[in-house]
Amino acid sequence: MISERSKPTRTELKRISETLDLSRTGHNLLEEKNEALILEYFSMSKDSDRKRETMQKKMTEAFDTLKDAQGQLGHIETRYLGASVQKAKETEINEKKIMGVNLLKINTPDYSRDILERGYNITDSDATLDGAATLFEDTLPLILKVGEIDSNSRILKKEIAKTRRKVTALEDYIIPSLNNDKRMIISKLNERAREDFTRTKIVKRKIR
Repeated sequence: MISERSKPTRTELKRISETLDLSRTGHNLLEEKNEALILEYFSMSKDSDRKRETMQKKMTEAFDTLKDAQGQLGHIETRYLGASVQKAKETEINEKKIMGVNLLKINTPDYSRDILERGYNITDSDATLDGAATLFEDTLPLILKVGEIDSNSRILKKEIAKTRRKVTALEDYIIPSLNNDKRMIISKLNERAREDFTRTKIVKRKIR
């Protein structure tokens, strides 16, 4: 049965054929997009695992060194020196596109600083606290990178699910429905052509 929106005419057949071609093209493009997004998602996940492991090791080392500094300088003195630290360099956050999907792009500057650039009084500090500061400065780009990857992974996961729904809709409903309408219209047009042919023959016989 032809859907209510379709009429058994050659104009409608042409429209449905064109829509069907576009739907198949769209389906193929969406499948390619989905495959590319899935590959990018798994690539990000592997990269995130590696960077997260490195980040956790560095953070553990940095906090252990900070604890040693607190043991030598005292908790209050360490907090006082920490409060004197100058603000770090600004982090630039932009966007990048992958298969039309907007993702985060964090450009991290070099956060490492000379002892004199940190802002606290070096005569009140010691090598252990300076070492802890260096370790935290080295860890910060990794923290931001892991955050970027995690955010982008969530974005990609949502986009993959959305694209998959579109592919499924085309596969399970839109394309089959258009194919059915096309077959029924062709059948109706062929039936009409046979009827016209039969009528023409009858008319010719009567004329003779």
